[in-house]
Amino acid sequence: MIAVGLLRWYFNYQREEVQTILSARGISISTGEISNLSEEFLLRFYALHKRHILKIRKLFEKNGGVRLHLDGTGEAGNAIVFMAKEGKTRITMDAQIMPTESKKYIISFLKNLKALFGYPIVAVRDMSKQIRDAVIEVFPNTPQQICHYHFVKNIGKLIFKKRYAEFRMSIVNLKILSKLKRIRDEDIRDIITEEDILVSAEKKWVTLAIEHILVVREKSSSYPFTLPYLEIMNRTKNIQSMTKTILKWNNNHNLVVKEVNGLSKQLDKIIGDKDIDLEHLLIQKMWEWFEKIRKVLRIGRNLSKNGSNNKPTNAKQIKQKINATLREIKKEGTKQGGELLKVATQITNNCKKHSKELFVEVKDKSGSIVEIMRDNNIEERSHRWSRMHIRRRTGRNRTTNEMTKYGALLSIFSNMENEIYVKKIFSDVKDFVREIQNITQKEISDARKLIRPFAHKNIIHSDEKRGDLLKEFIRVFDKKHVNNSAKKWLTKLKLPN
Repeated sequence: MIAVGLLRWYFNYQREEVQTILSARGISISTGEISNLSEEFLLRFYALHKRHILKIRKLFEKNGGVRLHLDGTGEAGNAIVFMAKEGKTRITMDAQIMPTESKKYIISFLKNLKALFGYPIVAVRDMSKQIRDAVIEVFPNTPQQICHYHFVKNIGKLIFKKRYAEFRMSIVNLKILSKLKRIRDEDIRDIITEEDILVSAEKKWVTLAIEHILVVREKSSSYPFTLPYLEIMNRTKNIQSMTKTILKWNNNHNLVVKEVNGLSKQLDKIIGDKDIDLEHLLIQKMWEWFEKIRKVLRIGRNLSKNGSNNKPTNAKQIKQKINATLREIKKEGTKQGGELLKVATQITNNCKKHSKELFVEVKDKSGSIVEIMRDNNIEERSHRWSRMHIRRRTGRNRTTNEMTKYGALLSIFSNMENEIYVKKIFSDVKDFVREIQNITQKEISDARKLIRPFAHKNIIHSDEKRGDLLKEFIRVFDKKHVNNSAKKWLTKLKLPN
């Protein structure tokens, strides 16, 4: 079981690969049994984790108290994997699958957490009102710190939502980008000779230039931390400047390359549009302000990747920097007036509204001020760890189902990659095999509550057939041999829908 569990969950082997490895050692096992043993391993590991709660709690207390990071993640329409991590040690304390990120489910989760670990010295969360209210109810005196990443993201959505959408549609409606795509996709197979080497090079340059402009919208966008059409506009202006240089040289040497001329005309239609130009200037200035806020709060463009500063931060210092930045933005906005003044006001008002939750002064159990991480980067990385490992084992299509079923258990198992957890919490585990073996059936049953079945699928697809089958079952009770009739009815449920 342990061999199968480690091969599956730690080394990410697929069931058939585990089967092959064990077969080489003379062990014959079905893929179904591998699934069962894999699941039992996760359950027993979770139980082993729970046996060490007292030791984990003592470690937290030694560090001055729990820096509680709360976050939930899940695909739209699917269950949520809700997780609690400790900020200083980055240990996953507990996790649970929730139907939704609703206050009632979070309260239940937090009450269990409080029974195990006591009161935290701070709770770091996203902008969720549900989490905020749940923390207030369970930990009424605990200060709450808004995750800086989610706060910056919220500001971006607030200021860009309508304005960027209008700017994007203005460019799309010109249909220039679609024309450029057609030009790029045309195969240019001119034979390069010494006589037309420059012409061929210019044609290739045109293809490369179009590629440089269009590739932006072909990449996945982490809005509002990237604005593809703002980057497209910036690249368009840059390419057009270079195109003019080529045209000037061509004109001086009586050379005409229709592809270069054609590209220049298309780009002029975008750059020469007065409405688009005004919108571009507005979005560009808004982007500069947004970037200043992001950099002061030391937030990367993707919470789960490198870029965010994971080190604890001093609330007073960052607050001073953000206030100075806001004064600068408000001054610029007042000078510009109009729409930019509105944007500057939105940014400054939003920051002031959440100021108390953005720059929380946290004190440990002894009353000393401590610096904390002010984003949920550790939470997001853990979620991505689980999803990445699942994808390696099962492929993209089954990732969501597997995450829904085992996400909570895998969050706890991810502690195995935490050096502090392994060295300081599992230091008393002298014989891992024996410890896992000695887990009781009751502990396994309790751990099994963290497993959720796959998303519900209708037994019968046809609504008409479903109604007929419901009525048909009632007639079973009129038969002489009820059991036989019920058995026949059950077989119909297995027929193709």
